[in-house]
Amino acid sequence: MNDLLPIVVSGVAQGVPIFVVASGLTLIYGVLHILNFAHGAFFLIGAYVLATQLTSTSLGSFVITVLFAGLVVMLIGMACEFFVFRRLYAAGSQVSFLGAFALFLALQGAAQLVWGDNPRTAQYPADLSGATEILGAFVSVYDVAVMAVGAAVAVGLFLMLNKSSLGSRVRAVAQDRVMATALGIRAPRVSLIVFAIGSFLAGAAGALTAPVTSVDMSLAASYIVPAFVVVIVGGLGSIQGALLAALLLGVMESVLFRYATWMTGFSYYLLVAVILMFRPQGLFGSFSRTTQIAR
Repeated sequence: MNDLLPIVVSGVAQGVPIFVVASGLTLIYGVLHILNFAHGAFFLIGAYVLATQLTSTSLGSFVITVLFAGLVVMLIGMACEFFVFRRLYAAGSQVSFLGAFALFLALQGAAQLVWGDNPRTAQYPADLSGATEILGAFVSVYDVAVMAVGAAVAVGLFLMLNKSSLGSRVRAVAQDRVMATALGIRAPRVSLIVFAIGSFLAGAAGALTAPVTSVDMSLAASYIVPAFVVVIVGGLGSIQGALLAALLLGVMESVLFRYATWMTGFSYYLLVAVILMFRPQGLFGSFSRTTQIAR
């Protein structure tokens, strides 16, 4: 138990930032039916904002900077939705995907101009450094805090989508945009709000990841690929599927790192191969969602 628990906790902590990124990604797909490749750049910008703006190791300063990073990326995401994606919706998912990839390259290039090529680092909050004992095993306090954030995001998204008037409008637009508009729902506003939420989650996830990794230009690709794996394995448009897939991915990567180091990095391919072999639509997906992206 003393050996296994830290591995599981570390894996879950690795999976939570991926889930936060993927939850915004799958939320945007569920409503707008586009795979937003620019999410990787949103994540990168959030990490850079925290690495450059964090001026204290106090917990309050860290939380405020994470929220600030999320808000900065949210504003960038809203501008992208209004000026770029809104003109691509009618063109189909393939054109939107190409536009998202072009936007990813543009935003990554802009980040390189602003912050340069030199890697940046960020410090842990003083209150979240060190380790704590759980069931006889010592685990990182920061890992536990990240898991708590992931749980809060999952619960918050569930309540928003299923227990709020905004959630009702979001589900209506996702189901039939034309009919929702005919019923008086302002679909463009709903789309902008959904994109804002998804962008904020990507930026906050990047900020949460900054203290545990080197912040450089490769960070965007290194997290967007697992995020897409999570979205596909969990099922396109499914928040609960994204959560389960992210946790599976994180734990699998942690186990491989501990017991089969030479296979580290292959967990993405193993997870996709095993899950899609038995459920091509993903864990919580449907064939109707899956075939939409192939049209």
